[in-house]
Amino acid sequence: MLGLVIGDNDMVNGFRLVGVEGTEATSVDETQAALERALTRNDLAIIIISEEFSSQPPLQKIIDKVRKERISPLIVEVPGSRGKPGEMRLSDLISKTLGVRV
Repeated sequence: MLGLVIGDNDMVNGFRLVGVEGTEATSVDETQAALERALTRNDLAIIIISEEFSSQPPLQKIIDKVRKERISPLIVEVPGSRGKPGEMRLSDLISKTLGVRV
């Protein structure tokens, strides 16, 4: 089973460094299209989505439905590469976790 990340360029490239496939998205519409494509795949165990997009109502509705109706894939929302004020940036989180500077 595989994983897939959907987010901005920095986030996708960060996950690609550790071998996770990614789809770059710059808008809610692009993210929704990427999520819908991902949900048709049978080989995905986890989908990682940037909170920047997943917190938007159209996407949150899809995510909630998948979580209620399906066992897999697991959908995980993570802070994007820019993060929110006062939160740890994704690059800092990866650096801390892996012990390498991204």
